[in-house]
Amino acid sequence: MLALAGAATLLIARPAEGTSSNGLPRLEALQEIEQLEYCYAAGTDAIGRGDLAKGKQIYSECFTPNAPVVIWAAGTDTDDPPAVSVPSADAWADLIDDLFADSGYVSTQHLISNIRIDILPGGSTAKITSYLIATHVYDPLGSVQVAHGTYENEAVLTPSGWKLSKRTFQTLSFMRVDAPAP
Repeated sequence: MLALAGAATLLIARPAEGTSSNGLPRLEALQEIEQLEYCYAAGTDAIGRGDLAKGKQIYSECFTPNAPVVIWAAGTDTDDPPAVSVPSADAWADLIDDLFADSGYVSTQHLISNIRIDILPGGSTAKITSYLIATHVYDPLGSVQVAHGTYENEAVLTPSGWKLSKRTFQTLSFMRVDAPAP
């Protein structure tokens, strides 16, 4: 009986035929890359609450220093010129800080989901696709602007871990929603 249990344990612990034996490092990389998406959302929402310094500090944890951010407006194709293109996350932070203030937002909430990651051959670069639902709040009891879209991002493995090296966003929709009058 003990021999049978040992054989079963050996079969369970051994990778399936054709499966890479480096499963744990790959899972760790996938987890670290996934966290970059949430890091971005946290930095953006700090800026949305009016804390530019905190947003930039969070962005520094998830972006390479010269990671461009490129945005296409709803209804345009990625073959068209982007609506926004900035050379770095720091420049993006400054731009959205001004945009959020000029738009009259009092806070934002960015929900990122359906994250799919493809670590490319060589293991030091990755492509990331994710979806966004963003709520931009004008009045917590009466008016928001909602955006939906798809991120297509790139990440690289740096000496300090995985970092976003390019962030692109194709806006699917962008609309204001107001509560009905009482």
